[in-house]
Amino acid sequence: MKQFCFSAKITAIFFIMAISLFPDVQTASAQQWQAGVASTVITPREPIWLGGYGGRETPALGKIHDLHLKALALSDPRGNRAVIVTADLIGFSREYTEAVTAEITKKFDLPREAMLINTSHTHCGPETRSERDAVLGMPDEYKIKNARYVEELKGVCVETVGKALKDMKPALVTFAGNEMSAPFAVCRRVPTPHGIEYHSAPSSYYTGGPRDDTVPVLKVAAPDGKLRAALFGYACHPITLSIDYYCGDYPGFAQQYVEEAYPGAVAMFMQGCGAQLVPNARFQIEYAQGHGRTLADAVKKALDGPQTEISGPLRCAYREPLLQFKPLPDRGVLEEAAKSKNNIPAAPLLDPAKAALILKMMDKGEKIPTTVPCPVQAISFGKELLLVGLSGETVVDYSVSLKTEFQGRFVWVAGYCNSVFGYLPSWKIVREGGYEGGRAFSYTLYPGPFAEDVESRTLTAVREAVKAVDDKGARTP
Repeated sequence: MKQFCFSAKITAIFFIMAISLFPDVQTASAQQWQAGVASTVITPREPIWLGGYGGRETPALGKIHDLHLKALALSDPRGNRAVIVTADLIGFSREYTEAVTAEITKKFDLPREAMLINTSHTHCGPETRSERDAVLGMPDEYKIKNARYVEELKGVCVETVGKALKDMKPALVTFAGNEMSAPFAVCRRVPTPHGIEYHSAPSSYYTGGPRDDTVPVLKVAAPDGKLRAALFGYACHPITLSIDYYCGDYPGFAQQYVEEAYPGAVAMFMQGCGAQLVPNARFQIEYAQGHGRTLADAVKKALDGPQTEISGPLRCAYREPLLQFKPLPDRGVLEEAAKSKNNIPAAPLLDPAKAALILKMMDKGEKIPTTVPCPVQAISFGKELLLVGLSGETVVDYSVSLKTEFQGRFVWVAGYCNSVFGYLPSWKIVREGGYEGGRAFSYTLYPGPFAEDVESRTLTAVREAVKAVDDKGARTP
């Protein structure tokens, strides 16, 4: 017995000496991040109606390349988890993301604030927002087909997240921020002596105004350095193409080129705040490929260049402010507008089809929405990186504002997250009016435009979320 005690003491002494002499032995596993990634092809198996553009007369005629839904699961050394989902789609409704995230919480015990779902907003993907049926002129046959596709997509999303969580293994997690850029985005809001004009021809785009040309890249590698996943972003409306074929537009090509350069890795595109920003050349597939190549080259330079190591901890917060719409006009104004032949009005509610739709809802006794929930999210990767996810088709003003307010670390602002209900304008753009300022609500079931406090309501919620992730141990209920 005494001999055993003596041996145990000697063993303990040598163990303590080993820890003292080789501190990495005790910290290597404790400091290890875990990551998992999964990718699923979501190209519809049949021709269904495409989203993004009004006036379509046919469903998809074929595909240029496959569409994908991808998931990246991360866990810091303390076991805090987060999942980021990206999809080559026009956008999801809040009802969709709430149903999917509730199922993920149930199956994998992942809290709502730890799940961010972003869509690239390609206009060459299926229409996935059922509320658009009434304003897009979609034939009844395709209302059924598209609804069936969206329902199937819920299961695919949950399954893909599950695969990413199951794929969790030790990983090196780093990022590159301001070092790379892809300057092909320009503004379609053109200032004139008569106010802001919406231009659709590339030759008349505005090269001034706010932009966000940065290409942030989150790199996930195996312990031996082999790339496993690259999450990258850019702020630009993916409307290089205007065709009736399935295609991810420039983000789809960019992901394809990155994956070709790093066999076995998964490339994920996260759309930024590019609502009023558009590609500087359009309507030819070669332009979409060129923009994709420019973006992929920036990503590859970031992956192969200097990286900032993320120390953690990983913290998440979620808020859902209500954004207020301006009051509806009188019924008489709506009735006059419904009789009008003016299809592109200066004011959104004067669109004949939209005015008629609002009147129909009134006659049925349906409640006209006066507010819309606007999910906002903050994910903090220690002191090095802050990811802010905003919903709606977010204008670039938000990225500029938040990067200025939270400077001191790299701030990555993504739009088109969790709920793409329509445009999310800034106070300035609401005042200026135009398409992003309110007229685009003609193509939604919401009355629009927003009240002028839309920006302050959104930013107040973002500040609350950022404070939550910055406070030690804070987490939304």
